Amino acid sequence: MVRKARQIIPGQVYYVVLRGLPSLSIFERNDLKLEFLAWLRDAAKNYKLTVHAYVILPNQTQILVTPLFDESLARTIQSLCRRFTQLYNQMYQHKGSIWAGRYYSYAIENDQEILLFQKKIEQSPLKEHLVQNLEDYVWTSYRIHIGLEPNYRSEEHT
Repeated sequence: MVRKARQIIPGQVYYVVLRGLPSLSIFERNDLKLEFLAWLRDAAKNYKLTVHAYVILPNQTQILVTPLFDESLARTIQSLCRRFTQLYNQMYQHKGSIWAGRYYSYAIENDQEILLFQKKIEQSPLKEHLVQNLEDYVWTSYRIHIGLEPNYRSEEHT
């Protein structure tokens, strides 16, 4: 049976969550996290999806995005998940999907909600007890937003 396509509105901000299977820790290695971020950047650029905030946790990632076209979000996520699944399966001799179903997405209604979701995303490492100070967690956009790291979209990093 074919899945019903999601209704995506270009220009609308979305909160998106990708969860790994409960039995897997899909983001335990830093090299995998780096590949995931690079592929997110490349797929988002290719399919015209603006990434506002992100976090990579041991078994999930959360992103705050705005699609330029109605297919931008789905194509970015599809490309990203396919590539990452292939890499993970090769590295760990795993077979099949590593994702716990489809990605979750929520359309954000207003600017105040955008800021609340950005805060939720970037404070996730504290909530998950991964660090005591957000500045110490490098797998989130928080460090970019406070000026500790350059934005990957800047001219010198493209």
